[in-house]
Amino acid sequence: MNEQREERVRRRAYQLWEDDGAPEGRADEYWSRAEKQIAAEYDAEGDTSSIASDQAGKRRLAGEPLQESAAIPPNELARDKRRGGG
Repeated sequence: MNEQREERVRRRAYQLWEDDGAPEGRADEYWSRAEKQIAAEYDAEGDTSSIASDQAGKRRLAGEPLQESAAIPPNELARDKRRGGG
């Protein structure tokens, strides 16, 4: 990562951290969020991203809706039937 980009990530991570009330022990989370935001900005500007894909960013966060799917898992179908929905 070049120095200018790293400085942008550092400033963004600090801003995100401050905006969330400066919680302790979550520096890696804020750095990762900042990297992704800056990478998106660079991509939008036509630059290629040098940040490797992070699989952790693909996990679903609590409260985030599940992807739409026509198939209901069998355990959910059984639960739905017990509740009188099926």
